[in-house]
Amino acid sequence: MAIEVTPARVRATADLARLDLRDDEVGPFVGQLQRILDHIAALDGVDTTSVDLYAAERVCPLHDDVPREGVRREEALAQAPRADHGAFVVPQFVEE
Repeated sequence: MAIEVTPARVRATADLARLDLRDDEVGPFVGQLQRILDHIAALDGVDTTSVDLYAAERVCPLHDDVPREGVRREEALAQAPRADHGAFVVPQFVEE
């Protein structure tokens, strides 16, 4: 087991993700997240010494970075939880 997932850890992670979990939702997430982390920990035991790290580049080559039209500001701001004066409003995360 890589990391022990506890109800407190699930609640802390949910808080970071700004998710409101009911008490009855926490228990199922403990087991689900534990299985996910255990699976990831099992991957640490896989021998990858013979894996070609650059095989993906040959199969799926990178393309040139070509400028193209993006999302219009009004469209992006319309999907934001909060916007003001043509900008996204985010919680303060740096103390002054």
